[in-house]
Amino acid sequence: MAKIVGIDFGAQMSGNTVIAHIVDEKIEFNQVVKKQNTDSWIKATIKEIKPETVYIDAPLSLPKAYYGRGNNFHYRKADIETRAMSPMFLGGLTARAMSLKNSFKNVAFYEVYPAFYQSTLIKSNHYKKDIDSFLFELLKKIPVNLHGTPTNWHQIDALMSLLSGLRHQNNKHLEIGDINEGIIII
Repeated sequence: MAKIVGIDFGAQMSGNTVIAHIVDEKIEFNQVVKKQNTDSWIKATIKEIKPETVYIDAPLSLPKAYYGRGNNFHYRKADIETRAMSPMFLGGLTARAMSLKNSFKNVAFYEVYPAFYQSTLIKSNHYKKDIDSFLFELLKKIPVNLHGTPTNWHQIDALMSLLSGLRHQNNKHLEIGDINEGIIII
């Protein structure tokens, strides 16, 4: 299986970006320190881990209207189907994610959406409310080995980004959206 990482992509300098990856059959979490340049940290961490594939919780494309193929300048088909925020509303985050992807020509990047993963596969009432109860439900449905317990929702979302990637690697994933505009992997 390919070496993969899952990323919960947060605002620059916020300390909310987390990379989940597998080391010795256990999932580990690396989280950027608050006030550290997130993009530089991600690039250095990706160079250190050397994944073949990155699954990132951030838009990696713009609505097709920007390429003269449609008239919806706010949402992609994938955003509408998953009820995600517009890549245009996320603006700078979208641009940073697309730039990050462009920085790694030999690494495959896929967009994931942990909140939709949760609502589609885990279906917990505890998401974003009670981390221990949610993690218990997640691990009951998808047993994986963790190196340490996630301590915040960013680590949980990075975990679900990685789990979406594992589903993709095993051809058990869903592809939501339009291949010519942008796909979200679940």
